[in-house]
Amino acid sequence: MEVKSLIFKILYSFLGLIALFLVYSHYEYRNIKIKTIEIKSKDVPKEFDGKRILFVADFQYDTMARYNRRQQKKAIELINEQKKDMILLGGDYATWEKNIPKFYEDAKDIKIPELGVYAIYGNHEYPGEEETAENMKKLGFNLLVNENRKITVNNKSIYIAGVTDLWHGNPDAEKALEGIQKEDFVIFMTHNPEYFEEMSENAKGRSDITIAGHTHGGQVTFFGKIVVSAIKNKKKYGYGMKEYNGHKIYITSGLGGAFLEMFIRFFARPEIVIFELKRI
Repeated sequence: MEVKSLIFKILYSFLGLIALFLVYSHYEYRNIKIKTIEIKSKDVPKEFDGKRILFVADFQYDTMARYNRRQQKKAIELINEQKKDMILLGGDYATWEKNIPKFYEDAKDIKIPELGVYAIYGNHEYPGEEETAENMKKLGFNLLVNENRKITVNNKSIYIAGVTDLWHGNPDAEKALEGIQKEDFVIFMTHNPEYFEEMSENAKGRSDITIAGHTHGGQVTFFGKIVVSAIKNKKKYGYGMKEYNGHKIYITSGLGGAFLEMFIRFFARPEIVIFELKRI
């Protein structure tokens, strides 16, 4: 009898832990943090000193069977509420091709700030690149396909460069950085952080910071340690600000995603990132 009682206690404890895990994971998924990062550089023109650049990636508020429209609308509301001068979108706007139109229906509500919205493809935009390009154009967003845009304030400029996806596109950093000098301030966007491995030292040197998404910060981690992710080197490119050989790369945890068809995250909280430029 005592053995049977012990087995039931262990079973109930295990089920209780699962219930706690699911409750907390749903709570974390819904609570998007706002993370501000100061980017200091002598390349920042004084006209851009203090400018705020908002960065998000990996909306992906869908599974095969469901679409979390409520959370997507909440994310867009939070984006609109932030003080910012520019928005950067890092790819993966939906997981399943059938749901892409639903993203763009809600994306109409994103308010374009003074210096514009700039976007790149993620791996989930393939196939469907043409549809993405068409929708981005309709929304007034600038889609960067191995190219850059010059943003000017009072005759002083910075650049936003972006490449296509590492897995399904043909990313070309040299082409994306064409016309840019080392003394120019550049934010370089790639959806997959492991493209950083393929960039030349010259390309990295002309980029003041590289930003990426794709990993979801692990989505469901072992108390912050990434166990499963869609990259090979989870420690090197899993999440956060990294610096290799003097070159910075920031990997965001993104906004959405799912785990086993559930809208959950565990120690991989979704985020909206604000890069605040600082001239030194």
